[in-house]
Amino acid sequence: MKKKASPRSSRRYSEQQLSGLHSSTAARKQETVERLRMAIESLQAKKQAISAQNIYAECGLHYASLLRNPEAIALFRANSTHLTQKKKRTKRQRKTSDDTLSKPSPRDPLFNYKKPQLVMRLREAQQQIQDLERQLANLANACLQRDARVVELEAKLAELEPYRNFVEQVRQRVRQEEHEGEP
Repeated sequence: MKKKASPRSSRRYSEQQLSGLHSSTAARKQETVERLRMAIESLQAKKQAISAQNIYAECGLHYASLLRNPEAIALFRANSTHLTQKKKRTKRQRKTSDDTLSKPSPRDPLFNYKKPQLVMRLREAQQQIQDLERQLANLANACLQRDARVVELEAKLAELEPYRNFVEQVRQRVRQEEHEGEP
C-alpha cells in the first residue's frame, strides 16, 4: 500500500511570531558579521592571509554561511587577501596595457561576413569595375573625337586666316571712307 503524502499544513504564523523570527534572523546575521570582523582583525594581527580556510580555522564560520549574509560576504570580499591582490594586479595590467598600446587595432568588418557573402560582394565589385571601365573607354573615345574635331577646325581656321585679314582690311577702309565723308 502506498502512503499518501500528507499535505503541508497551511498553518499561519501570527504577527508576533513573524516579528520574533525576523528579529532572531537579524540578530544571527549581526552575530555572524561580528564573528567575521573579529576573525579578520585577529588574522591581520597575526599577519596571516585572509582566506575562507583561515576564517574557518579562526572562528568556525563556513564560507557558505558568509554567502547567505550579504553584509558578511561584502566584508569578507573587501578584506580577502587573494581578492585585493587580484584587484591590484588587474589595475597594474590595465595601466601597463594602456601605456604600451595607445589604441587597439579595430576588427576588420569584413571578417563578419561568411564566404558566400564575400564571394557575392566580390562579384558585384568586379561587375562595377567592368561597368566603370566601359564608361571610361566611352569617355576617352569621346575626348579623342572632340580633340580631332578641334584640330580639324583649327586647320580650317588657319586656311581661312588670309581671308580674315583681307576682310578686316576691307572693313577698316570702309570705316575710314565713312568718316572722311562726314563733315
